[in-house]
Amino acid sequence: MSRPYRSPASFRVNRCQLRATAWIIALTAVLAGCSPPGDTQAPAADAKEAASTPASVSGTGATNGTDCIVRNASGRQIWFGEASPSVSALGNALQAIADEHNDQTTGVALCSHYEGAAIYVVSPSDDVRQSIAGVASKYPDLQVITRTVAASVSQLVAVGTKLLQVPEMKGVFVGLGPDMYSGGLRITVRQDKWPLSENDKRRINDVVEAINGSRLPLTYEQGGAAVLD
Repeated sequence: MSRPYRSPASFRVNRCQLRATAWIIALTAVLAGCSPPGDTQAPAADAKEAASTPASVSGTGATNGTDCIVRNASGRQIWFGEASPSVSALGNALQAIADEHNDQTTGVALCSHYEGAAIYVVSPSDDVRQSIAGVASKYPDLQVITRTVAASVSQLVAVGTKLLQVPEMKGVFVGLGPDMYSGGLRITVRQDKWPLSENDKRRINDVVEAINGSRLPLTYEQGGAAVLD
């Protein structure tokens, strides 16, 4: 049995908590991958929309560890079967670390086959590394994967806030949100601008680089479609 598109309801990645922040409110942003408790199945309309509007990505993020994340053709993570209590507990324990250190993390995802969990970090301190190792030691039969991403949630909030205030950008996209898997930004492009021209992509990349001090992975999606890189 597979559960497409939604993360398990036992815990939430940090990007879900960004719905209420000012940088999201400034424009009509549509964030994917977050669901209310108990909602682990995407509506059929979402699946159709995602499949018909693939995203394009620029920039890269380094990856550490064996990847246990499985995605479908449209880029959504999928899960198979049900999480055991121990896997859910592992996810919650790692998410507690991510919540406490959102200046060094973007979130947590359970492995697609529930063999463990992945936590997404950027330049973690010794304290964070030790906390992750401490959690891993309590679950010796489960995988704990640390993946390196380009930027943390707090950094993405700062960049996104400033990006939404750039006047010329408002004519290109209608919203943006964090990409947990890469530590970059997911930019929702105006329908009349889709697909983005290479010139528009360069403009956005240049603005992001000027704000952040370095380039970030950018995922572009049309309208409200939610497609991961």
